[in-house]
Amino acid sequence: MPYAPVCAEAVGAAVGWSMSLYLLPDFLAIGGLFAIFVSLLWRTRQTRMRSWALGWALLLTHILAEFVAVNIHTASDAAYAVASIMLLLASVAFIWAALEAPLQRWRFLARLAAVELPNVVFIVLLFSNAGTPTAYVTLSVAGALGSLLLVRAGARISDRKERWVFVLGILFAYSAQAALSAYGHPDYAFDWMLCWHYLAVATLFWRSARHVTPGTVFTTLSFVAWASVFPVAELLHVLAPSVHVESEVWNLPKYLVATGMILTLLEEQMTVAEEAAQHDDLTGLPNRRLFDRRLLQAFALADRSGGRMALLAIDLDRFKQINDRYGHPAGDEVLMTLARRLSERLRKGDTLARVGGDEFIAILPEVPDRAAADVVAGALAA
Repeated sequence: MPYAPVCAEAVGAAVGWSMSLYLLPDFLAIGGLFAIFVSLLWRTRQTRMRSWALGWALLLTHILAEFVAVNIHTASDAAYAVASIMLLLASVAFIWAALEAPLQRWRFLARLAAVELPNVVFIVLLFSNAGTPTAYVTLSVAGALGSLLLVRAGARISDRKERWVFVLGILFAYSAQAALSAYGHPDYAFDWMLCWHYLAVATLFWRSARHVTPGTVFTTLSFVAWASVFPVAELLHVLAPSVHVESEVWNLPKYLVATGMILTLLEEQMTVAEEAAQHDDLTGLPNRRLFDRRLLQAFALADRSGGRMALLAIDLDRFKQINDRYGHPAGDEVLMTLARRLSERLRKGDTLARVGGDEFIAILPEVPDRAAADVVAGALAA
């Protein structure tokens, strides 16, 4: 018997040909989430937001297909197949959001979709009762080969050890899928397919996070919970068929994921706003506000260690003449070039701040004596 959510099967049997609306709350919730992500995409134009919006659009289609399956029994197998494919492709969209691709992003998405084609065929055969163990194993092997080629050619993984982790993970995932299929359990293999895809999303989301924040931790754990739903639901159905779990419980992880995504975006926006408030718009150097903080830190370090620190004041001669003669764009270019060159000549741990129009100050913590500070000053003046 093809895989189908137990709760949907029970409701369909109870209501017969009448319309069941138990999926309406899910449809409204997912639709609202999709609208939120589209609105955020419109405002921020982030590439990752585009991938997330696509993922929620696929989940919305998943709910619609389940609605058809519950209410039109003659099309239930085909509708459940479409719903399952949409659930699988939603994970692909979230993987697309997390992977760093050297190719054009839409081109890379096309490659991802091509790699998933054997899994899509697997689902079609499963729900049409047309597959054989040999066919399912062959499709699993094809999926593994395509994924390995994608890791080699499409995903930017510079660390060799990390690349081997990806390769071993792919081999393990598809080997388990093939083994379950070979022993006559393609429905279990399908549950495992969805499980490892969402585990991959959790892993890649964590890997792509710039900083460890409550939002990234919460979202990663929510993806893990989402991945766990598929094998846990099947195990309960097999080991404890009398236990009934409401559909809202199985759907909870996806809403936690959405909450985590929004929380992550808020954290990133707060970080960007804080960075903007402490850095000069033109040069990107610390502004006076951040300079004051770094200066206090340098004083405190010198006081604790009994060492010394130095301040170097830098300004440009006849900078006003550059602005008057060549215009402010030329003056801005001079300031940006100067900021870049000065930063390159400072030591690691030093701070260069722009505190005025053409005024810069360098903080040199932990200098042994004046001669060491003079060396740095000479390098800056050269």
